[in-house]
Amino acid sequence: GLAAPHAQAADHTIALIKGLTGVMAFVGVPEANAVRMAVDELNAQNYLGPNDKLALTVNDDGQDRGQMMSLVQRAANLDKALVILGSASSPFTIALSPVINNELKLPYFGTSQTTEPLKFGPWYFKITVGPEGAVLPVAKYAVDKAQIKRPVYIWGRDNDGHINNLRIFKEYLAEKGIKPISEETILITDTDFNALATKVAAMKPDAVWAGANAVQAANLVIQLRQAGLPMDVKIFGTAGLGADYIKAGGSAVDNTYIASDYNLEGTSPMNKAFVTNYKKRYGVDPDNWSAVGYSETLVAAAAIKASLPNPTREKVRDAITAMKDFPILLGDGKWNLGPDRVPVYDSPVFLIKGGKATPTN
Repeated sequence: GLAAPHAQAADHTIALIKGLTGVMAFVGVPEANAVRMAVDELNAQNYLGPNDKLALTVNDDGQDRGQMMSLVQRAANLDKALVILGSASSPFTIALSPVINNELKLPYFGTSQTTEPLKFGPWYFKITVGPEGAVLPVAKYAVDKAQIKRPVYIWGRDNDGHINNLRIFKEYLAEKGIKPISEETILITDTDFNALATKVAAMKPDAVWAGANAVQAANLVIQLRQAGLPMDVKIFGTAGLGADYIKAGGSAVDNTYIASDYNLEGTSPMNKAFVTNYKKRYGVDPDNWSAVGYSETLVAAAAIKASLPNPTREKVRDAITAMKDFPILLGDGKWNLGPDRVPVYDSPVFLIKGGKATPTN
């Protein structure tokens, strides 16, 4: 009789399309670094077997919608990618979603806050929690622990993620009877906040919600402090106020509270190895976005492995959807999708002080 044919060994492509330059590089670059490291580690240990390997393509979306669309089409049609690790930009991700879901039918992981793309079909996934999971922990901290009474809300009105984050923070505080003394909007390209800073400092708030990207938020806080906002006035935000925020803001951003996906000081064997290997390879500690990139690679690779010997995009999508308690670096270390396909895990609250972020409990 004839032996059953073996599946041919092959490279199985993961396409990385992220903002490696421009305003979202503070997210995209550490994500890309961790993705490269994860792929190299998995291939070194023959994760897919002795012959099959993960292949990685890396592209900068340039924060340009047309370029992003072209790169997604290339990943699908030329690179034959089984999964895309994509953008942190909410507006661009929303624009891409109909193409991903209806035309390409290609699994796509986004790291933007918005959950809007999930409505377009089953091919879009988030690796991180939704806005509620990212904002509610810090909102609860602001009420229960910080006990703020006179907040000012400042946020980017031209960014869906910042809008949603502020909405959740604001609604939770309103439920507890806390109303802002002022609400101020900015554009994500703004750099001069002198007039706004003078206005806000004169109001004597006890807290400020800083809904902006990392370096811009640092610039905003620096100008607030220069205008007379005391150092004991607390700043609140999301994980976006991470390493680049601390570096750009210096001591001015002390007393900032964020809910982060990742704890650098986590004691799990996975995290200890990750921190050691990342620092050895790149010369710096990993940040929140490094852990996000590493985690999304582990999920994508596991879905490809579950789809062998003949992986297809549909098999990979189904494998992602079926995952339960998959080990990652984020939250409590276990990745699950909730009934709305949004990941579920706890996000600890961190205090930024003295150039580092440390857990508050």
